[in-house]
Amino acid sequence: LRLWRWHLRGVWRVPLLWSLHLAYAWLLLATLGMAAWHLGWLTQPSLANHALAVGAMGGLILAMMARVSLGHTGRALQPPKAMTWAFGLLNLGALIRVAAGSSWLWLAALCWAVAFALFAWYYASMLCQARVDGHPG
Repeated sequence: LRLWRWHLRGVWRVPLLWSLHLAYAWLLLATLGMAAWHLGWLTQPSLANHALAVGAMGGLILAMMARVSLGHTGRALQPPKAMTWAFGLLNLGALIRVAAGSSWLWLAALCWAVAFALFAWYYASMLCQARVDGHPG
């Protein structure tokens, strides 16, 4: 319900926002999956656990690292264009991990790894330099 109330059409034009919304949606799916497992509708909690760990937590971590790194280095909250790909790859990896069989695990892992590698590539230099606005920190 909260996710629905937070929704605005403009969210989908701002990668730092839609990435958080998708991560929150993964949290909802993980919660529903756990409920289904406790009710006996699923034989194991693995899919719900992966929705939580890979989709929700991974998505929230990547989105918040991207946002906070910009803010704490004195930059505008405009991530590099490649981060749109990183957010998309992370969510694709989560979807593959949850929806596809174990034979596709390699692709899910590759998507997730490339997403975090893109973050490291584009953010490492800004995190190792002084703030661009001249403030201490």
